[in-house]
Amino acid sequence: MATRSINFCPTCLRISSGPTITRRVLLRSSSSTPISRFHTSQWKFQQTATANKGVFNAEHIARQVNDGPVPPGETKPSGGIFEKVAEKLRERMPNTTEPYVAHGVTLELYNECLRQAAYAEGHELSESARFWYDVCDRPKTFISWAQVTVLHMWMLIVRIRAFEPDRVKTWQQHFVDHFFYDAEGKMIHTYKITAGGQRKTYLKDLYSQYRGMIAGYDEGLCKGDAILAAAIWRNVFNARPDVDMEVLAMITSYVRRVVHGLDKVDDQVLFSARVTFGLPNGEAGVVRKESKFIETLPEAPVVDNRGA
Repeated sequence: MATRSINFCPTCLRISSGPTITRRVLLRSSSSTPISRFHTSQWKFQQTATANKGVFNAEHIARQVNDGPVPPGETKPSGGIFEKVAEKLRERMPNTTEPYVAHGVTLELYNECLRQAAYAEGHELSESARFWYDVCDRPKTFISWAQVTVLHMWMLIVRIRAFEPDRVKTWQQHFVDHFFYDAEGKMIHTYKITAGGQRKTYLKDLYSQYRGMIAGYDEGLCKGDAILAAAIWRNVFNARPDVDMEVLAMITSYVRRVVHGLDKVDDQVLFSARVTFGLPNGEAGVVRKESKFIETLPEAPVVDNRGA
């Protein structure tokens, strides 16, 4: 199926035309990839940066999904023998190559999720990270980063569930595995936690939180914005009583819009990891707009307590 240009939400979600190809997972060189360290007050988080794929904002020029202009610094894949061999393998042995394809593509999608609230000590925050830490008034900790990462992962998981039934389990498992492999890797290499039992305890706690967050967001998706906002309040703001309701409403609107946008794109867009997230504060105009139904609400009764 031919893929067309996607431009449905200028601030929430973009479909990019980066050079993501199946063989990247086999050709990725860890020695030449820049490493940046993300420090937190609890754990230190180290993540491989992906070239030419930063956080999208509304000032970026929309890219074309197929045969569009190539931004400076990017080149379109030229094909070649590896691409042809990979294509033949996919045609003749789809069940064999599917896990490799899923692993590489979901790694790209996971990297996009983790970047939303990532920050490096001594470096300026990205526009997305400034929203999640400064606007939302949240501490720069590992758990704060993980909460935002899981929220964005969930939005993609909702879309992955709509794949063909024989693909869903493989793609979702690889996608989630990247998150937990990453967490354990930081325990070993950054914090020198060599005791397997201690790492297992930390990962078990993280997994319990992950399942709770996914269940809460699923419930909100089915039952409405009020339930979804409550799930975000619990899992992103730790049920703080002083949360800014306007900010919470912006995030809820952002999540709804992204999920709706992902529902409209072709599977091929996700198969090539051409998705970048936008900014929740782009929903400010929608949130601040007065509802036309307010005038239809009955006035609150006046209670006279003088005779009590």
